[in-house]
Amino acid sequence: MNLTNYVVYIIGLFWLTLTDAKIGYFWHITDLHYDPFHNSLELHRGCRHRGSMEHNHRNERHRDHSCDSSWNLIQSAAALMAARHPDTLEFVLWTGDILSSSMEHLKEEYKLEAVRNVTDILSRTFSSQFVFPALGHNDPPPSRKLVDMWMQWLPTEALQTFETGGYYTIEQSHSKLRIVVLNSVLWAGGAARTDGPHRGRAQWEWLEQVLSKARRKSEMVYIVAHAGPGVEERHGAGSASAAGGGELTPQANARLIHLIRAFSDVIVGQFYGHRHTDTFRLVYSEGRPVSWAFLAPSVTPRGAGSISNPGLRLYKFDSNNGKVLDYTQYYLDVTTNRGEHHWAIEYNLTQYYGLREVSATSLDALADRIRNYHDRTIFNKYISALRVRHAPDFDCDTACVHVHYCAITRAEYQEFRACVRNPASALASRAPSNSAAILLYAILILISS
Repeated sequence: MNLTNYVVYIIGLFWLTLTDAKIGYFWHITDLHYDPFHNSLELHRGCRHRGSMEHNHRNERHRDHSCDSSWNLIQSAAALMAARHPDTLEFVLWTGDILSSSMEHLKEEYKLEAVRNVTDILSRTFSSQFVFPALGHNDPPPSRKLVDMWMQWLPTEALQTFETGGYYTIEQSHSKLRIVVLNSVLWAGGAARTDGPHRGRAQWEWLEQVLSKARRKSEMVYIVAHAGPGVEERHGAGSASAAGGGELTPQANARLIHLIRAFSDVIVGQFYGHRHTDTFRLVYSEGRPVSWAFLAPSVTPRGAGSISNPGLRLYKFDSNNGKVLDYTQYYLDVTTNRGEHHWAIEYNLTQYYGLREVSATSLDALADRIRNYHDRTIFNKYISALRVRHAPDFDCDTACVHVHYCAITRAEYQEFRACVRNPASALASRAPSNSAAILLYAILILISS
């Protein structure tokens, strides 16, 4: 075959791949933290009791980041999703923390009623699509009442495991994509010590069976949960004492990463919430990136140390095989909003970061660009997206940049701590770049720590 024919052949294969793709879309919404008592003096549970009577949330208008989501904010998010409703929308991932932490001590009936209200508005917004919910640690535990509420979206087999453990799997009848929704609460510290041990073990056994079956059937898998593996990047985490863990117990975190590595050939995407920030995580096997996870930002503008503007995310994917092609991030700037909930496009993933594709390899290269100490262009973009265009209240020095890099590339807790404490070793293990540059970068980090 001569060069001309070879080029034509390659172009033909590329075009065939493009035309064979069946483009679909799905929304990912997370961490609504709906507060029914927003701007209410009733029982002093609402946002308003945190400030004075002159608190600037009259008529449920958001002007700052001190409150969880009002009903008006929930409605505006639903209105945006209804207005930007692609004809090829396949489903919605709804990854937990439906309720505000201010409802923590309320009776279960009040919590369920609030969940029902949010469920109703999503049912109206997505009348022709399925919504796949995952439980967060602020949500009611799995029960028959939740089953009755969500049976409109879940098949019988899914409802059975959901009622007993809060987890389930969805087999797409028209494609090779399987969605696996986990109950990360069972693997979190508090639950693991109380009612979680038995159901947590059952979920591990079930997950391994589901992934093994998916491999035998040549299915591609999405892992979906409220909280995923890895640690939270924090300002000041450059010291050994501050380099902490994540939402999952160390044992659960390590086991989940082990399974992700073992089944990286069938897991084509992971989708989590919980951190109220816009970031991603990578899992490696023998130094090679094999799996990625996207963490979507919250709808609530309030967070414990990680406040951000409200965000909603629309994914574009090949519905034949689940390959994620892109996503569009929407946001609402609550500080400039004057009572009108005006959502806008914040960025488009591939355009924003200059990615050719969405893959573990391309995101690994992006992580290296984020940690580039002599050019902060990409890091500044990342920081802007991290808090959904909410300006950070601190300057991120060289050590801070390195912590973000470690959080992205070191999902195991011990590896993260080692990465933070030993930047030269971390850099040497990830890239065969100039040794003098590595040494200089490490010195800069240590000086700024």
